[in-house]
Formats: sequence, structure tokens, C-alpha cells
Amino acid sequence: MAETLEAPAEEEKPKILVLAQREITDQNFAQVLLEKIGGFRVALARSADDVIHRLQLGPDLILIDPHIEGNFMRAMELLRRMPKLNHVGIAVLSGDQTGVKKCVGKGFNGYILKPYTPELLLSSVWKILDSVPPLPKDGGPANLDIEIDKIEGLPTLPTVYAQVEELCKNPDVDADELAKVIETDPSITMKMLKLSNSAFFGFNREIKSIRDAVALLGNVTVQNAVLSISIFEALKDQDQSAGLDKKEFWKHSASVGSIVRFITNKMKIDREESFTSGILHDIGKVILDGLFAEFYAGVIKTVKEKKQHILQAEELALGLTHNKLGQELAESWGLPPRLIEAISYHHNPKRAELDSELVSLVHIADAIARNLDSGSGGDPYVPCIQKFALEQLAISAEDIIEWEEDILKALDKDMAFLSAIA
Repeated sequence: MAETLEAPAEEEKPKILVLAQREITDQNFAQVLLEKIGGFRVALARSADDVIHRLQLGPDLILIDPHIEGNFMRAMELLRRMPKLNHVGIAVLSGDQTGVKKCVGKGFNGYILKPYTPELLLSSVWKILDSVPPLPKDGGPANLDIEIDKIEGLPTLPTVYAQVEELCKNPDVDADELAKVIETDPSITMKMLKLSNSAFFGFNREIKSIRDAVALLGNVTVQNAVLSISIFEALKDQDQSAGLDKKEFWKHSASVGSIVRFITNKMKIDREESFTSGILHDIGKVILDGLFAEFYAGVIKTVKEKKQHILQAEELALGLTHNKLGQELAESWGLPPRLIEAISYHHNPKRAELDSELVSLVHIADAIARNLDSGSGGDPYVPCIQKFALEQLAISAEDIIEWEEDILKALDKDMAFLSAIA
């Protein structure tokens, strides 16, 4: 009888651990313990930005000191929003008990207080690793059973928009009542009047009051105009920037809105939110550029040097994209689900569940605006228009080519929007 030979068991690979400590002596001590006794492969990080870069190693655990160089809290807000890290443990390793308490709600799996014994460090590390959900067999993100706080400092919309939205739920709301609410915000009132008298709407007489504007435009159009103005008001003052050209960015966003508006008029599609959907579609880039400038600067640099699609650069560098953060911002503002979908899925309209028509409109308009070089979404990439999107609207590539001259005229007219609200 022939002897059956068993294949030798595959040697288990050492787990990868990213260790980020402020003090070099603390870092070196922990590294020796974890490598020599624990059998881990340790990658060192000296700053919050370093931690983000080390993610390309595919770590199993991140041990991080809240006092490392750079913006620790912003790094945590990014880390716990990356789906690919749902199976990765993140723990605080610090001697500052007060600092550890501040980390509650940031998505940590645990903490280890210094000073510690070798036994305590290693047992704590393994306990944290055991608490992390395993990576699903299909390779998708694990389900993370951790409550995560909202991003600190997210811009808020002016309160007048919420009041206008509430009033407009009643289709018979009185124009005087709506005008009075808008007039409580002097800045929005001034910009609404400038917009009403601009080429964007093209009235042949002067609009002298908000009451007059409401009567001529209608409640829904006014609501969407107030929303668009409010978005600019909320996002205009960012303390930091990773280098995104805001002037070109807003020109691109307005161009997408203008082209969506043009297509809906051309196809006789009733979409009051057409222009607003374009203004909103890339707002996640403003959040990444402003609140996460320390980490987004590398994305902007990569895009400029390698001419890479910004979506791909975000995914590679951060594991998180502008459409995901834009979705979170729009949800925090309580925007309609169909507009949130346009933000989330304009790169891939097939994923839309509520309103594939609107998402397809934004997808097509984004590609046209980029092809016409009208503003900049942050990169020179011109995407191909998906067949699915064209089919949703029953239009062809030939139609778009035929419309080009008229689209350029519409863009020229609709840039009055930016002039009115600047």
C-alpha cells in the first residue's frame, strides 16, 4: 500500500503592525518587544501622514499615539471611513489618560496605557486583534460594529435653507411668507436678487424684491436657488487648502449644472433640481481639500505630476474618495436622497437605486464639461460616458456632438450664476 504524503502546512505569515509613537525611545522599545517576542512585522510611522501612507502595507493593526506629529484626529476620521480598514484594528498606545478619553467615539478598537510590561503589551495587542471582525471570504469590507462620531468642523448650511425647505413642503405656501423667511438672511437675499436679475434666468425686467422673485420663479425654483447659494455660503471659507483651485472647481461644478439644465430642457425632462445637482456633485473634494488638507496634498500632487484621475489617486492614497465624503456631508445637511445619490454615484450611474435618470444626467454632464475644458474638477481626466447613462435618457453620442455649440452658449449664459453669488 502506497504511503500517503501530506503537504506541509503553510507557514503563517507574521501579522503587520503599524506603530506610530511620538517619542523615539518609546517607539524603539515597543518595536523590539513586538518583533522579537510577539513575532510581528512592524512598520514605523512618525506622523499622522506617515500612518496614512503605511496603509499600503495592508496592516492588521495600527497602534497610534494621539500626540504624534500632524493632525491625529483628522487621521482617525479618515481611517475609520475607509471600508478596506474595517477588518484592521486601531488602538491608542499612550501614557496620557486624558488624551485617551478624547478618543472615545473616534472608532478605536481599544487602548493600551503606558507604562506597560512586555506581557501586558503583547496580551493587549492580541486581545485587540481578536476583537476585530475578520475579512469576509468574498474580499469585501467587514462589518464594523463601532459607532463613529461625525467629522468635526463639517460646514453647515445657513438656517434659512431649512426654513425654506420646510415651507416648500406645502405647495400652496404664500409667496409673502416665503419671501419673509429668505429676507431674514441679508447675504442670501442680496445674492438671490442678483441671481434673479442675471442672465441665468433672463427676465426682461428688473426684479426688485424677493416677493417678486418668488412670484415669477415659483417656490421650487426658489428653493433650489436658495440651496445652491447656501452651498456656496457654507463652503466658501475654508481655513486650509491642499491646493485645489477653487475658482476652477466652482466653474466646473456650475458647468455640470448648466449642462444638466440644458439636457433636461432639450429633452423636455421636468427636473427642477437640475442645476443644483451639478453644483453638488463634487462637494466632497472641498471637504478633503479643506478639512483634510494635510493628507489630500499628496493626492493633488500625484494628479498634477502623473496626470492621474483624481478618483483613482484618492483611492490609492487615502482609501477614501470625494463622493463618499460628499455623501456624508449631504446627509448631514439633510438633503433629498436623489441629490445624495447624484453625489455618490455620478461616476457609476448603474449603482443608483432611487433616481438613475438624475445620476445619469450628472454623469453625462460631468464628462461633457471635462471634454469642453470648462473649469476643472481637480484633474485633466475626461471619462467615457457609460452606455447605461445614455440609454436612461434615450440620447446618443451623436446627439451630444450635435448639441455642442448650443451647450457652449448655455455655459456662457449660465456662468452668470457664479458672478451673482460671488
